[in-house]
Order: sequence, then structure tokens, then C-alpha cells
Amino acid sequence: MNSTRVAVFIDNSNVYKYLSELKKIDKKWICLYNPLKLAQKLTGDRNLVAVFFYCTPPPSQMLKTADSKKKYSIQTQYYAEIQKLSGVEVKFGNLQGAGRELKEKNLDTQLTANMISLAAQNTFDTAILVSNDRDYVSALDPTKNIFGKKIEIVYFRGFISNSLLRLADIPRRARQSFFERLIF
Repeated sequence: MNSTRVAVFIDNSNVYKYLSELKKIDKKWICLYNPLKLAQKLTGDRNLVAVFFYCTPPPSQMLKTADSKKKYSIQTQYYAEIQKLSGVEVKFGNLQGAGRELKEKNLDTQLTANMISLAAQNTFDTAILVSNDRDYVSALDPTKNIFGKKIEIVYFRGFISNSLLRLADIPRRARQSFFERLIF
């Protein structure tokens, strides 16, 4: 086994959005994936030291209709199953606003703070970010340029920010084979 220590940071809100769009085009894509299997595939023969999964709980307004209640239940079960995965730390953001104006809060901030603090503590050698969100430049830049860590980005084709790509030592386009269904 390679001694390089890897930490994987998954912005599930970002990932889910792109997986949902891809699934509309090709039914082989899945949305309720196993983040531990994803992290293991991305890490390869290196030493996986941490997996962080950033998400927001489903909004309570989903409990108003039968169809929404079912989706709420599935999403809640999905997150509960992820919390049972050994080595995966789930980080919840929150929703603010009302109705269709709900906005996710505290996801980008948590991911950025975790990545920088773990880099400062020398917890990992390589950070793998699974997201297309250009807001993470503020996490990647100091992780790479101050703490000297390698940066890998897993992104969805056609949606990646050039500012993220410039910071990546290894950019990897997301592939169907990366995402394995989480059975629950």
C-alpha cells in the first residue's frame, strides 16, 4: 500500500444536483451513491484517512404531500445509512428561507474550515474534492499553497470552474463507475 494519506471531501448537494441531471439523460447514473465506496475508488492504493460527506437534511415542507413524504423518507433513510458507514463523517448544513426560496447554509464554510484545519494539522497529504463549486477556491488555495498538500478534484464535465482546475494537481472527470448504489 502507498503511504500517501488521502482525505476525501464530498459536497453532496453539488454532486446530487449533477447526478440528477445526468440521470435524466442516461438512466445508468445513480443519485443515492455510497460515499465510502466512492472515496475508496478515488483513493486507490493510497491510505484513506478521512471521508467527509456534506449535506443538508430534507426540508420539513416535504411532508405536505404523499409524493414529497416518500422523497423525504428516502432522503432521511439515505443519510441515516451513510452515518452508519465506518470512516464516513456526515456534516450537515442547514436550510434557511421559506417555500421555494430555501438556501443551503454552512456547507461550503464547514468544508473549507475542515480542509484547511486538517491540512494545518498535517492529517493528510492529498485532498480530494468532489464538487464543481468554485467557492472552494478559498479552501484549495491555502491547502495547496500554504500547507503544501496535493489537490485532486473530481468534477462533472462541462460544469467545472477554471479557477478550480488551475489549483488541481489532478483533475478527474466523474464517471459512472465511481458511483455505486448504497443499499438500504
